[in-house]
Amino acid sequence: MSLGKPEYVSDLVVYLLNRLGVEYVTLNPGATTRGMHESLVTYGGNVGPEVITCSHEEVAVAMAEGYYLATGRPQATLVHNIVGLQHASKAIYEAWLNNAPMIIIGGTGPLDSTHRRPWIDWIHTAQVQAQIVRDYVKWDDQPQGPLSVAESILRAYQIAMTEPRGPVYLCLDVELQESRLPDGFAMPDVGRYGPPAPPSGNPEAIADAAKALREARWPVLLVEGLGRAPGGPEALQSLSELLGIPVIEQGSPFNLSNLHPLNVSGASAEVLKDADLVMTVGVKDIEAALTRPEPEAGIVPAGLPRVPAGYSRRHQSVIREGTKLVRIGLQEYGIRSWTSSHGRLVPADIAILGSGPQVLRELTRLCQSAMDGDLQRRIAERAARTWEIHTAIATRVQKDLKEHWWAQKPISTARLAAEIWETIRGQDWVLVHGSLSGWERRLWEMRDGYRCIAGGGGTGTGMGVAMGVALAFRGTGKVCVSIQNDGDLLYTPGSLWTAAHHHIPMLTVMFNNRSYYQDVGHQLAVTKMRQRSLANVGVGVSLEGPATDFATLAKSFGIYGEGPILDPEEIRPALERGLKVVKENGTLALIDTVTQPR
Repeated sequence: MSLGKPEYVSDLVVYLLNRLGVEYVTLNPGATTRGMHESLVTYGGNVGPEVITCSHEEVAVAMAEGYYLATGRPQATLVHNIVGLQHASKAIYEAWLNNAPMIIIGGTGPLDSTHRRPWIDWIHTAQVQAQIVRDYVKWDDQPQGPLSVAESILRAYQIAMTEPRGPVYLCLDVELQESRLPDGFAMPDVGRYGPPAPPSGNPEAIADAAKALREARWPVLLVEGLGRAPGGPEALQSLSELLGIPVIEQGSPFNLSNLHPLNVSGASAEVLKDADLVMTVGVKDIEAALTRPEPEAGIVPAGLPRVPAGYSRRHQSVIREGTKLVRIGLQEYGIRSWTSSHGRLVPADIAILGSGPQVLRELTRLCQSAMDGDLQRRIAERAARTWEIHTAIATRVQKDLKEHWWAQKPISTARLAAEIWETIRGQDWVLVHGSLSGWERRLWEMRDGYRCIAGGGGTGTGMGVAMGVALAFRGTGKVCVSIQNDGDLLYTPGSLWTAAHHHIPMLTVMFNNRSYYQDVGHQLAVTKMRQRSLANVGVGVSLEGPATDFATLAKSFGIYGEGPILDPEEIRPALERGLKVVKENGTLALIDTVTQPR
C-alpha cells in the first residue's frame, strides 16, 4: 500500500515502517503510544502496517519473533512506557537469545514535565526508559526531533538486520509523536539504508579449514541455525555430500532434512566419539554440543528413582583428546557483559568469523578443486558408514515406538507425535512451534526448511511465537501445527483471544503433563543428594488440583476446543476433527491431550 504525505511525526514513523516492509505492528494499547496508534489506524488505514491487538506485551513481542522466524522480515511492536516495557522484557530477552530482529517502539512522557497530567504521567516517565532492556537489545535510542526520528527508525532497522541479528528499542516522547512535521520536511530515500552484507570469513583461515577437512579421517559437521539463513541448507548439503561428512544438528529446528543419509543427529555421541575433526557452524553453545552430563554419582537412597543425567551440573567430553576443532560463525559479535549467553570459552584450532553459508560454499569450492583418489576412497567409506548409522537410527526409533511407547497410558510423547504425523502427513504442513521430547524430529519427514520453524523451550512465549508464525502463513493454504506446553500457556492464556480475533489458523495440540515437570527433575536431584523422602517432590510444581480444562478455556474465546484426551486411541479422531476446523474455518483449533511427563 502506498501512503500519502505524513503530517505528524507518528505518521512519519508509520510511513517509514511501511517503506521498510513492516506488515504488522503488534501492540497492547496505552496512552504513551496513542499518537502512533492513531497514525497506524487512520493515516495508515490499518493495512500498512496492520495492527495486531494483544492482551499482553509478552505476546506482542513473541508474535513479532515468530513472524520473523517464518519470513526473515522484521516486524514492529508498540509497548506502553515503563510498564509495557517491563511486561515485554522477558520476550525481548528471548528474541535477543534467538537473534530475532524487531523494532520495538515505546512511548514515554511528556518529557516536558509542565505538560504532564498529575500522577499518571509522572509514574509512566523514566530517565532513561531503555535501561530496562539495554543489556539485551542490539541498540536503543530516544530521538528528540522529526529528522532524528527518521534517522533513528532507519538505523534501528539497519542494526536489527545486521548479522548477528536482534531486537532494537526506540523510545518516543508522546508529545513528539503528536507534533506536526515542519513545512518542507524532506523524506529520506529508505532504499539506501539497508543492512551491510555479513562478513564472509578470512580467506587464509578458510583455506586452512578446507585442508583440515580433506585430511581428516572422520570429520563431523555440528550445525545450528542454517535453515534461517538464505541458502544455508543447500550450502551444508553440498559440502557434506562432497566429502561424505556426517551432520549433527544442534539446537535449531532445521539445517538438513532428517531423511538425508548424512543426517545422524539421533546418534551424536556415537558419531562424535571417533571424530578426529569437528567443524561447528553457527553453534551457540559448543560446550553443550561436545559434552554429556556425567553419570549419576553416589548411592541412590532406597525408594528414589534414578535422576535423569540432564540435571547434573558436571559434564564430560564426548570427543577424544586431540580432536581438532574448527569454529565458524558470528557469535563473537553478539557477546555482552551482562548476560553469560555466550557460554563457556571453548578452544579452537581454526576460528572463522563469517557467515555460515558463505564459508561453507567457499569450503566446497576449495575441496572440489583438490580431490584425489585417496580422498575419494575415504569419502566413499565414510558415506557408507554414515548411511549405516542413519539407517540404524530409523530402525531403532520405529522399534521403540511400536514395542515400548505405543500403548502406554498416560499417552506417551512418542505416540502423540506419531498420531499428529499420520494426521498431517498428506497436508502442506508447518510445525510452527514446540517439541514432543524430540519425537517429531524422529518420526516426521522434514524435507524442507519451512516445515519446522521454532523449537520449544522457555515459558510464556510459546503461543505468541506460534501465532506469529501462523500469521505469516495465513492465507497460504499451509496447515500450521503447534505443540503447546500446558505450563507455558498458563502464563499467557489471553493469547487465545488474539488468535480468535485475528482469525489465525492453527492446529494447537497440548503437550499437557499437568506439571512444571522440568523442576520435578531438579527436586529429585536435590532430594537424592540430601537422602530425603520423595513425599513432597510434587509440591510447587504440580498443575493438578485443579487440572486446567484447556478445551473449555479455548471455547471461552470462541475457539474450537476438544479434550482432555486420556486414551491414546482417541487422539487421531480428535486431531482430524480439529484439522477440519482449521482448514474449513481458517481459525485456531485446540486439542488437549494429557501426556506422560516426557
